[in-house]
Amino acid sequence: MLDNLTENQEIKDIKNLTKVVVSIIGKPNVGKSTLFNLLVNKGIAVTSENEGTTRDLLIKKSKFKDLEFVFIDTGGVLKNQTDIDLSVNNKIIEAVNNSDIVLFVVDNNSVFNLLEEELLNILRNTFSKDLNERVILVINKSETKNENQEYEFLGLKDYIRISCKILMNIDELKFRIYEKAKNLVEKGLVNINSKYRDYEERGLKISFIGRPNVGKSSLVNAILNDNRVIVSDIAGTTRDSVDIPFKFEGFEFILIDTPGVRRKSNISSKLEAYSITRSIGSIKHSDIVILVIDISEGLTRQDKRLAYQIYKNLKPAIIIANKFDILLNEYKQKLKNKFDNNFIENLKYELGNSIKEQLYLINYAPIYFVSAKTKYQLESILYGIKAVKSELERDFSNYNLKEVFENMLLSVPLPYIVETKVNKKQKKIKFKIYDVIYYKEEVPTLKVINNFDFKEIPESFKNYIKNNISKILNINNVPIKLLFSRKLDKKTN
Repeated sequence: MLDNLTENQEIKDIKNLTKVVVSIIGKPNVGKSTLFNLLVNKGIAVTSENEGTTRDLLIKKSKFKDLEFVFIDTGGVLKNQTDIDLSVNNKIIEAVNNSDIVLFVVDNNSVFNLLEEELLNILRNTFSKDLNERVILVINKSETKNENQEYEFLGLKDYIRISCKILMNIDELKFRIYEKAKNLVEKGLVNINSKYRDYEERGLKISFIGRPNVGKSSLVNAILNDNRVIVSDIAGTTRDSVDIPFKFEGFEFILIDTPGVRRKSNISSKLEAYSITRSIGSIKHSDIVILVIDISEGLTRQDKRLAYQIYKNLKPAIIIANKFDILLNEYKQKLKNKFDNNFIENLKYELGNSIKEQLYLINYAPIYFVSAKTKYQLESILYGIKAVKSELERDFSNYNLKEVFENMLLSVPLPYIVETKVNKKQKKIKFKIYDVIYYKEEVPTLKVINNFDFKEIPESFKNYIKNNISKILNINNVPIKLLFSRKLDKKTN
């Protein structure tokens, strides 16, 4: 009886779940990523005519009626010819094993092949008896009059013909997914052990930005100790931005591993160009940007361009000098007995100063020397993120900022403008502060109410204020936004 009570309680708990995990699988270039974007209503996955475009699992939440869905876009099943192919195929199996419903996408203009047979076998082995309760065969590219009947005889009873291109039957597919999900929830058949069910986009968004092959994915993997992101020695392995929820000491973050950014002259296809646009786009949507450089190669022009993008978007940043182990090994062989901890710290100091000078636009960004390969000082990244988060959360609303600014400007020659009166006499008007207002935004924001128009204030003076107020308020690791607003004259004509 106790066993029956326990079983009934489990079914009741399952019915209370409103999240359903749906994965999208299929051979390359059948339109999985386009369908994924339509289902989650966002342009998230990179879509292209090239095979194997989506290599990592892309996960996004969406809501339909009373149910929440967690959609997973898988990489196209490949031919097991490379390590990347094996890794992608393993991720497809993992996605299916952790799904409640699977959309098996095929191309109406293609023929059933060995790759699709392999996928069908995975579905049969995973779901066995309840295959038709969990799988929807989606025949994409069906806008033409020629209907390929072959796919209708695979033993999958629930199939639908759609066209992502002209949006044919997309809404009908959504209803099919909903009905299948509702049925699973009512019968208590959802996969309660799915690792993706509790996927949440909560916490600060941390993006990893850098040139190809500087070790971004390796760093993410080393931090997470998980294989969610594919790692390879082949430059350009990660083509999509992959969001990974992560907790550290009670704080929630979302790590974003982005595609490597190449110089324009090295961009070999439209697909890679779009990935670069997406990567730079991730800077705009991030709360903290981690710029990864290969310290064994030194700074490049592309590193500086990325630093400019961070500066342009006024983003808090951390500079990670990866592959530090290579430098240490070189110096160890050269110096032998003279190689010690003091030397290492001095080396970090000198390299850090050099990086700050070259990436002066983001000189507020802390620098950490690490090695994803040996895991040297990896914990410093997490504590660095935590430190930046703490600075972003500081509140300056109780400060007498007007007084702080006035004291700061006591020893500085103030800019002035010359006005010509009606009697043709000229009068010098010095810069004057009426008030300073603090706004709690993405970065500390200070609005200086003064007697000048914005264009009348010299850039050198603005930079002086920004640099010095950061020091006075002890804002070390994040940028500040400085706004200037002229107080309107109360006199009216």
